[in-house]
Amino acid sequence: MDYPTKEKLQLAEHAVPPAPGSSEASAEKPEEERTCCFCCSYRAGSITVAIFYLLVSLTVLGLAIGVLCSADVRHIGATFFVGLGVLIISIVLISLMLYGAVKRRPQYLLPWVVWEGLNIGFGSAGLVISLFSIGAVGLVGLIFFALRGFCLYVVLQYRSQLTAQPPRSEVNAQA
Repeated sequence: MDYPTKEKLQLAEHAVPPAPGSSEASAEKPEEERTCCFCCSYRAGSITVAIFYLLVSLTVLGLAIGVLCSADVRHIGATFFVGLGVLIISIVLISLMLYGAVKRRPQYLLPWVVWEGLNIGFGSAGLVISLFSIGAVGLVGLIFFALRGFCLYVVLQYRSQLTAQPPRSEVNAQA
């Protein structure tokens, strides 16, 4: 039988306040977390973003390997190999993000956030050029740009939730 000790009674009297940035409702009712898309938590949204990005990147990698196998390597330009290197870096960083989202480790989300921020920044320059030169077709690029920005926002929000919470070792030490 587990009897209440002095430490447990003191912990019960002095409840731990909610994390900064969270509301009292979320501290009392965990099911009322902040959500993305009004239907799932930022954690589920981050995992979904990681899986979607990983599937797209692996599909493009498969197509690139198919091009390498079917074409003469001497006729493939350096731009192709630079793109392949960028794609491999993306796959590694997306895998880190997926691991960080599943295991609730914000330090693994940061490399992808920086990488995606750089990609969006460089992509915005290309988007402006395409909107002025191509016209209406450039609007499709604008839709993808907005979608990538929203995905970055979801992961950033989840990372800020994780960094606002105390590390698990501190929580376990208090209990």
